[in-house]
Amino acid sequence: MQCPITHVAPLLPHSGAMVLFETVESYDTESLRGTAMITPDSPLADNGHFAAWATMEVMAQGIGALAGALAHDAGEPVRLGFLLGTRCLELFFDTIPAPCRLGVSVRQSILDHNGFGVFDCELTLRHDPHGKASADDRLLARAALNAFQPKNVEDYLKESA
Repeated sequence: MQCPITHVAPLLPHSGAMVLFETVESYDTESLRGTAMITPDSPLADNGHFAAWATMEVMAQGIGALAGALAHDAGEPVRLGFLLGTRCLELFFDTIPAPCRLGVSVRQSILDHNGFGVFDCELTLRHDPHGKASADDRLLARAALNAFQPKNVEDYLKESA
């Protein structure tokens, strides 16, 4: 896909207001950089603020956008994935006022043949009004997220039941 990708919704198995990703700036087979927008009425806004507890969802959408872009490039459908958890989560804020534009970067650390992966992620507050990365961006969170994307979600869910 040609970057920047400004119509990100088809890359994610989300819908409506839960699609927080705004732009995929760049990606390759193991990493992605993009932006997400949190508005005061976003599902992740709490009394008009973006709270630290919501950072994992935004970073997970970065992983999903990467998986979706790679699926699109391979001519495959976008598949559902699962956020399993995190380790080494570092939060550098409590809340910030919405609206706010967030820079998201994800880098694959491990990906096995079953679909289990570990991704190193960072979330920054973008100060540029157009969302461009700059030296003034503030690091909000850093984490290693564990994710799982089975080859066939329906079969996996049947086996898990």
